[in-house]
Amino acid sequence: MASTSKAKLVVFALDILCTLLALVLMSFGVYVLVSYNLNQIGALAAYGYVGLGVAALVVVLWGYLSAWRENVCCTVTFIVFLCLVIIAQFAVVYLLFTQDKSVAANLASALDQTWEEELNSPGAMSLYQNWFQCCGRGSPQDYIVNERLPPATCFRDHDKSKPENLIHTGCRVEFENYWLHLTKIFNIIGFVLIGLELLLSIASCRLCNSIRNDARRSYF
Repeated sequence: MASTSKAKLVVFALDILCTLLALVLMSFGVYVLVSYNLNQIGALAAYGYVGLGVAALVVVLWGYLSAWRENVCCTVTFIVFLCLVIIAQFAVVYLLFTQDKSVAANLASALDQTWEEELNSPGAMSLYQNWFQCCGRGSPQDYIVNERLPPATCFRDHDKSKPENLIHTGCRVEFENYWLHLTKIFNIIGFVLIGLELLLSIASCRLCNSIRNDARRSYF
C-alpha cells in the first residue's frame, strides 16, 4: 500500500504540472485568436496551441480520476490514450517548431490590416510604432510614397526637429521577430509538456503494477 500511495503522489504531481502547462498553451492560443485579426494560417497555428492544451487537459483529468479510483482498467486505458495524445501533440509541436518563421510571418499579417487603416485613418499605426520603435510597414518610405510625412511616432523620443531621429526600421519585420521569439518560447513549453506526459505514462504504469500487486496480496 505504501508503494501505491507513493506512485499516486507522483502521478498527481505530474498531473498538476501538465495541467498548468496545458492552461498556459491554451491561454496563449486564445489570446492570439481574440486579440488579433489573423489570416487562415495564423489562426490555424493559434488553434494548434489551443488544441495542445485541450488534449492535455482532457487526458490528464482522466488520469487523475483513474489514479484516484485505483482502477487498473481505467489506468491502462488512460495510458493507451495518453500515448496516442503524445504522438498527435508531437506532430503538432514539431510542425510549429520547424515552420516557426512561416507561422510568425502569418501571425504578423495583422499588422498589414493596421497599415491599411493607417492610410485611411492616420494614427492607427501608433501602437506598433511606439511599441517596437519602428516606422511604417516596411520603412518610413511607405509614408512618403503615400504623400504623407512620417508622424512623430516614427522619431526617437517623438522629436521631429532632428532628421537623424527618424527610425528606419519597418514595423512588419519587428512584429515578425516578436512572434518568432514568442512562438519559440511556447513551442519549448509544448515539448516540455510532452516530456512530462511521457513521465506521467511511466509513472502510471508503475501505479498500475502497484495496484495489481496490492490486489494479489489481498487474496492471501
